[in-house]
Amino acid sequence: MALGWGIISTGLHPENKIAPAIARATGAELAAVYSRDQGRAEAFAEKHGAKAAWHDLVSLLSDPKVDAVFISSPNSLHAQHGIQAALAGKHVLVEKPMAMNEAEARQMAAVAAETGRQLMVGHMWRFDREALYRRDAVARGLLGDIVKTKGYGIHKSWG
Repeated sequence: MALGWGIISTGLHPENKIAPAIARATGAELAAVYSRDQGRAEAFAEKHGAKAAWHDLVSLLSDPKVDAVFISSPNSLHAQHGIQAALAGKHVLVEKPMAMNEAEARQMAAVAAETGRQLMVGHMWRFDREALYRRDAVARGLLGDIVKTKGYGIHKSWG
């Protein structure tokens, strides 16, 4: 059974990256899309093969074919939409930034934990060319000893 994805907001990133990625992924399907504009939702759904198009977020979150949502709404709505989705029983992948502040992010994480839903921020550089170069440089010892600090992560130990 395929994982049914719902996309919240039909902007350029979902248009160019997310919907095509869902289409190529094994075991995934685009179940529904949401836009404040019903015509835009329908056009997006038709282009990308979504089963449903909604202009009402509650309808998308109530859709039993939607197992998980990708949130690409305006940044100020990420926390609200993520919390609503988790409370509706959906797993959440939210575009960066996760929230507008730490309190919102913590609330999102707490609701996801309480509801047993997965919450993830769609900002991964693991396979980015520059990230791979940096990882290789660290592994080869080109940067010296890398140590964890109490501050912002890692720094070079010049010892």
